[in-house]
Amino acid sequence: MRENPTENSLSTQIRQVKKYLKVKIQEDNVTFRNHIQARNHVYDLVKRTVVHGESHSALIIGPRGCGKTTLINSVLHQLSKEVDLADDAIIVRLDGLVHHDEKVALKSITAQLQLENAVDGKVFGTFAEQLSFLLSCLTAQSARSRSMVFLLEQCDMFCRVGRVQSLLYNLFDITHARSAPMCVAGITNRIDVMDLLEKRVKSRFSHRHIFIFPNEVLEGDSTPPSTPLNNYMGVMVELLSLPVAKKEVKKRGRKKSNASEEAMDSDEKIQPVPEEVLLKCKIDPKEMTLDPMFVEDWNAHVGSLAENEKVIDAIEKFCYYKANEQVFRNILFQLVSKLKPTKPYIEPPELCSLIDKTVCSEHRVKMLQSLSIVELSLIIAMMHGTQLLDGQPLNFEMVLHRYQKFAQLNSSTQSVPRPVILKAFEHLQALELVVAGRSLGQTCGEHRLYALAAPVEDIRTAVNTAKMIPTELLHCLDHSVL
Repeated sequence: MRENPTENSLSTQIRQVKKYLKVKIQEDNVTFRNHIQARNHVYDLVKRTVVHGESHSALIIGPRGCGKTTLINSVLHQLSKEVDLADDAIIVRLDGLVHHDEKVALKSITAQLQLENAVDGKVFGTFAEQLSFLLSCLTAQSARSRSMVFLLEQCDMFCRVGRVQSLLYNLFDITHARSAPMCVAGITNRIDVMDLLEKRVKSRFSHRHIFIFPNEVLEGDSTPPSTPLNNYMGVMVELLSLPVAKKEVKKRGRKKSNASEEAMDSDEKIQPVPEEVLLKCKIDPKEMTLDPMFVEDWNAHVGSLAENEKVIDAIEKFCYYKANEQVFRNILFQLVSKLKPTKPYIEPPELCSLIDKTVCSEHRVKMLQSLSIVELSLIIAMMHGTQLLDGQPLNFEMVLHRYQKFAQLNSSTQSVPRPVILKAFEHLQALELVVAGRSLGQTCGEHRLYALAAPVEDIRTAVNTAKMIPTELLHCLDHSVL
């Protein structure tokens, strides 16, 4: 059966839109927004190192997902257009999680400086000797010394207890002595990173701190200051919108209307994905041909999403629970991945449902999934016992009897001593999943009546969605042991 040409065209457009938006949401790490002062500060430091040969050091501090690495990438992307960054500077990237000791770090530095042949076969006594040799090799290769930009991701990992901070000391010492043009930028999410540095490292550091906090709008960033809700609404519209081809407007005597001016301004604000990012993802920018009519409809749909009251409430809820833009990008990525010709647009309920599952999942369900197998078995036994007694409370002996019958019917279930089961039952009381009722003159805790506080729906959801649950327990959930 042949596909309808209209459906074929729609399928092609959806495929192109999904490819483009996925790159824009997850791979575009050079487009930076807000925090203009911090970005200008970093741009000034790197430019003075690359252009004027100065040496600087700084720490970029902020929580995860606030855009620290994107800030650095955007600065380098801008400098690559202004100067010949490939010939004037060398970018060395190190990560505290990967380069866990000096030998691994030196090996990575040598590889990024492309000096493996010069180091091959040589024996060095200390880290400083090998680093000095690498710098001398760079100076000898060119008539003038090339600037170096060291980017230290997870900088706090280089300062862990028991680890000699030779890497940080030598890098900061070079910038302090100005023996070679170098900019060292440490990126970390720990605000107390200075307390982790040794005294000798602190003496070489410039004590320049650049703080980036989510939803922070300083003077000069935007007027008026934006709220977290407006910030994330803007991120959603910007990431989901498609670029509009510029239309040539012929000059006429008639003046433009305000509506047409606003429409043109809004279209100009939609920044396309840089060609470097598309090429990195092996996508030819010339092949990304989108129908202008479909782009117009899509952008109008994205604008309607931003005006939907349910979407606004859901994003406001996200702002209350999370301050990580990367988590929000993951939500948008999932929405875009589900687009298809039969569902070419994003539905507001789907967006709200994803946000609910991501940021505010049911606390009781998570608590039930964190229980041990014995505790979860007691919960299921008590659930069935309560259903058989029409909601009447049970004592520990009744729950223990049902649990033992379940264990006898399933030979693979490990036998648990009574004191262990009693301890597990007491833990359920401490979590308030089992609530003690009024005892009729009975003082012993084992004979006191208890009620199940967890709803049946939450118990079923927790067991069905949990990982590593025994098959016998799943069978017991649906089939009561009389």
